[in-house]
Amino acid sequence: MKNYTNEMGRYAEYLLEAELSDNTKLAYLRQAKVFLEFIDKKEITKKETVAYKNYLLSQGRKAASTNLYISAVNSFLKFEGFEDCMIKTEKLPKRYCPENVISRSEYERLLEYAKESGRNKYYCIMRTLALTGIRISELSDCTVEALSRGRFITKNKGRAREVYLPDKLIDNLAEYCDSKKIDSGIIFRGNTNKAISRAAVYKMLIHIADMTGVPKEKVHPHSFRHLFAITYMEQYSNLFELADILGHSSLEVTRIYTASTAETKRGRMNLLML
Repeated sequence: MKNYTNEMGRYAEYLLEAELSDNTKLAYLRQAKVFLEFIDKKEITKKETVAYKNYLLSQGRKAASTNLYISAVNSFLKFEGFEDCMIKTEKLPKRYCPENVISRSEYERLLEYAKESGRNKYYCIMRTLALTGIRISELSDCTVEALSRGRFITKNKGRAREVYLPDKLIDNLAEYCDSKKIDSGIIFRGNTNKAISRAAVYKMLIHIADMTGVPKEKVHPHSFRHLFAITYMEQYSNLFELADILGHSSLEVTRIYTASTAETKRGRMNLLML
C-alpha cells in the first residue's frame, strides 16, 4: 500500500501552486494528516471517507466547521486522484440576516475605551475594519505606502480586489504611523514586528468588549465587516457595489445585508401601533 504520509511534501507544493493563504495551507495539511491517522494505513475507499465524515459529525461541531474539515480532506483526495471518494459537505441552515453584529453605539464604546486606555493600535484596527469592510486576515495588506494611494490590493480565496481607504481613516493611520515611527511596510504589527495575528486581534477585542460591557459574542472577527456592510446598505442601498467592495463572488452572499437583523425586527415589532 502506498505510504500517503510521505506525500505531505508534494501535497504542500500542490497547495502552494493553488495560491491559497498560509493559514488555509496549514489547515489543509493538518486535516490531511488527521484523516490519514483516522484510516490508520488502510486503503482509501469511499467507505473509509464516509466513515471519516461520520466521525467528524459525531464531534458535535457546527455544520460550517465540519464542512471546512471536509473541504480540506477533499482537497487531499483530489490531489491523490481519489475524486470518487470525495465526501459531500453538510447542508447549512439558510441565513436570512447577519446576527451578533455590534451596533453603532457599541462600536463607539469600543473605540472610546481603546483610545482612552492608550490602545491606539486597536483603535486604528477597529476603525480600519469598520470603515473598509476587510477581514482581519487582510490587515497585513494595509501598508504605509497604501496611505498615499488611498487604496491597496488584497487577495482572499484566490480572488484579488482593491480596498479603498476613506480620507478620515487615512488621517487616523498616518497619525498612528507617525507616533510609532512606522515609515514603510505593514502598519499593524505584532511583537515580532511581523503582521499582527488574527488571534492577537481577537484576544484584545474580547478584552475591550469585557471592559466596556459589549457582549463578547459581538466582537467576533466578522462583526466589524458586518457593521460596515449593514451601514453601507442603509446609506446607499447598492447591493452590486457592496458585493464588489466586499469581494463576494455571488450576490446571494451579499444579499443577507438587505435584511434587518433579528434584533432590529423585534425592535420594530415592539413599536407597532397595535
